[in-house]
Amino acid sequence: MLFGMLTGQWRGDAADTLSLLGLAEAHEALLEALRAARKGTVRTVVMQGPPGAGKTTVLNRFLEHARSVARGVQVVSATGDEWEAQFPLAGYSQLMAAPLLRSAKAPAASRGADTHPVGALDPQRIANFAATFMAHLEGLEAHGSVVVALDDVHLVDTETQHILAYVMRRLTARRVLFVVTIDLTHASQIPAGVLAHLTGHQVSSLPLPPLKPHDVQTLARHGFDLDLSAVAAEGIVRHTGGLPQPVCELLEELPAETWQTWFSTLPPSSRVRARVASQLSSASPALVRVAEATAVLGSHADIADVAKVSGVASLMEALDEGHRAGLLGLSHDQPKLGVTFRDVGAAESVYERILPSRRIALHRLASTTVKRQGDRLGHRVSATLGADERLALELEAFARQQSLEGAWQEAATALFAAARLSDGERSSNDRLLRAVDALVGSGNMAQAQMWAPTVDAMSPSALRSSVLGFLSTSSGQNHTAQTQLEMAWRTSHPSRDPAAAAQVAQRLVLHGVASWDGGTIAHWAERAMSLTTPGTPAHVESEAIYGLGLYAQGRISEAEESYRRGFAHASENAQKQRMHTGAGWLALRLDDAETAQMHLEAAAPTEFRGGSLRISLWAEAWLARTHLVLGNWDAAAATITRASGRLESSRILLIKPLLYWTAAELWSMRGDWDRARYYVSQAAVQPGTYRAMQVPASLARARFHEARADYESALAMLQPLTELDPWTAHRVSFWPWQDTYVNALVMTDQLDLAQAFLDDFDRVPREREVPSDRARMAWARGRLVAAQGDPDAAKLHFEAALAHLRGLNRPYLRARISFAFGQSMRRAGKRRVASSVLRAARDLYDSLGATTYVDRCDRELKATGLDAGDYLDPSDTVLTAANPHQVQLTAQERAVAEIVAAGATNKETALRLFLAEKTVQYHLTRIYGKLGIRSRSELAARFRASE
Repeated sequence: MLFGMLTGQWRGDAADTLSLLGLAEAHEALLEALRAARKGTVRTVVMQGPPGAGKTTVLNRFLEHARSVARGVQVVSATGDEWEAQFPLAGYSQLMAAPLLRSAKAPAASRGADTHPVGALDPQRIANFAATFMAHLEGLEAHGSVVVALDDVHLVDTETQHILAYVMRRLTARRVLFVVTIDLTHASQIPAGVLAHLTGHQVSSLPLPPLKPHDVQTLARHGFDLDLSAVAAEGIVRHTGGLPQPVCELLEELPAETWQTWFSTLPPSSRVRARVASQLSSASPALVRVAEATAVLGSHADIADVAKVSGVASLMEALDEGHRAGLLGLSHDQPKLGVTFRDVGAAESVYERILPSRRIALHRLASTTVKRQGDRLGHRVSATLGADERLALELEAFARQQSLEGAWQEAATALFAAARLSDGERSSNDRLLRAVDALVGSGNMAQAQMWAPTVDAMSPSALRSSVLGFLSTSSGQNHTAQTQLEMAWRTSHPSRDPAAAAQVAQRLVLHGVASWDGGTIAHWAERAMSLTTPGTPAHVESEAIYGLGLYAQGRISEAEESYRRGFAHASENAQKQRMHTGAGWLALRLDDAETAQMHLEAAAPTEFRGGSLRISLWAEAWLARTHLVLGNWDAAAATITRASGRLESSRILLIKPLLYWTAAELWSMRGDWDRARYYVSQAAVQPGTYRAMQVPASLARARFHEARADYESALAMLQPLTELDPWTAHRVSFWPWQDTYVNALVMTDQLDLAQAFLDDFDRVPREREVPSDRARMAWARGRLVAAQGDPDAAKLHFEAALAHLRGLNRPYLRARISFAFGQSMRRAGKRRVASSVLRAARDLYDSLGATTYVDRCDRELKATGLDAGDYLDPSDTVLTAANPHQVQLTAQERAVAEIVAAGATNKETALRLFLAEKTVQYHLTRIYGKLGIRSRSELAARFRASE
């Protein structure tokens, strides 16, 4: 099956196969090029990609289609080969093997030209052969369209490459399509002039993108009957670069149970093993030693280190040989030159061929050569067969230093190695527990969860309970986390081992922030900080969250001061990541969104300063929200896309609702309902999870329903938040749902409940008013007062809401307020005011790409009955069956008729237009009378006839 899928010889459905391999778009592009060529336009398409990208698969499927499906298409093809490339015109002979049709006469240009030349060719002879080939194509083209396909043009002889470029430049107004595949990493094998043409503007470039994790999951499910987790798919993409060929090889060859557990590396495929064996069998001893040293040193091995470990004096000669053999290459994307393997899995193939004794010797030599301490320790571990307590202690000290810097993944790696080298079960278990704890701290939940059964089976201890509690918190298991962490604190000994007790307290701080319980956050943060010194991991992470606990209790000034102190304590390394995340979170809530963006952007990257994926994902989730608030919606979408892949592979369930709340709202506003539904489903949580999960999950669904004008469903999502996330004198909510809740109450005609909620909310004391909070509650009050029949007072509330936003860049909130303002005024009959603010709302929504509300603004503007300028269709008449003349409808009638004709019920129409249901029925009665109809189906038919 695998060979067939990759070569195009599998007899399954071609479209399905290409779709599974992520190549369907490339195939469709070739079909489109063929359609253009058949109309008399010569086209050239150059497919680009490394080996295994699927170039041959796409080309074979396309040629099969051209031969068997497209009538009147003739195919001339050739395939490049490294060995044949040494013979002049080897590729040309393949192309000329397709004979002219019997009815065609050989053109005069072909007579007298050699058909099987030998020896070196001068430019004139190459031009003669090119003329012969061009005449050959013209003869074929006289009987139908022609496809000229050349696979792996970089492996074709130079003479054929020149001939091909010569013909491409001169053949015009013919029904000919050239399709060429190329690996640009071998561009040096193509003459400069030919390469310039193949990569120039005259041709259509078709790069083949790598598979993404979700593509690999689909391929595994439908092509190999394997149900891959997001973590396994991410690992496969990381190992293979997403190239279809090695992906398929691994899925076919490795046992199904491979994908059920976490894996750090994957073995090479049998094809790669065979290729590497062939390369090494014909390699010089110097190249073999260089390849072995590179495999031992790992990815992007420093060239100087390779020279020392291999012991090869003439290193560049060996590298040149390795380059020619397709085994090794040089990497220039690092501060220093690095030696790399060319094929996916080649490093593993070389490494497994090294004799064990030599492998150990090479690792020992590498440990004295490499610069980084972590790398030196790693090589020493690889060279150690049994227990070595001295080395374990060194690893433990290194892990301690890494944890001080917030580099938890490095700490975990060192502690796992130390556990293996320990000379006693107790010390081994202790190090293993701390290694798993560091994994959770780094955000590597996939590997941490693999160790959960081992941790659970260990003897009860404070450390064991702390690790299980930390794991449960990151997995969103509220009650389990609380039970384990409380047990860990009860069995800890703050006076005897303050550092261990502080770590438990810090885990309880995280539990508190997931619960959004300010008292819990502040209490345990103070305990953790009192047991440690500034700069230690427990102190830094507790201090980074302490300010949020103070804010959650309404202590805003103290919260801001805590971050000023925290930045003074945090070192210029991954510790700062924690402080930036907490400070950005607080700044967003206090209306300093620009500062929030600066902090969160600083916290998101982990590549250069190390740090925690867990903290990075928190930062990116709030960064996406910040982009949404500031109106940078394309940036929000990009942040969501970038973070979602890492989030799914990390399995940090605690953060999913937060990120996908913003995603669901964004795509609901932009009218992409399928994508919005997907993110709503991804944000969903089970009962009993943390408040920090339940609230954004409810908001994701509520904003989805609100965008569809389904206010009853929105209210059903928001009503539980009044108890789950109350705002009281001693507790401040972080999530802005209160105005949305009031709006849903008003739109479902529950005015008394809306009045009571707003009155209670206004009585809550606050240390400081936040402008956006005041704006939200002012527009909610305006919405309520308008529904109560006092449009003049409502107008003042809406104007006050907009005034609160002066000086703030809040286009989204301003648009929401303006839309509600205009809709309320339109219903009250204040058409000019309504038109003015609805135009402003429409412009803001249009700038955001919020098509859902652009359309709603258009309907509202039309319902005002005033001239809506360029925004609306000026037609406001409908044909009757009895009279060919058009019947005039009022603006309100027209708005009602359009929505009802589209299939909405009276209730749905009322909600969309902010009208009473009886008013909708009244308008329908008048519409039916004017049009001379009796039913909704007749109304829909009449509207179709008038379009």
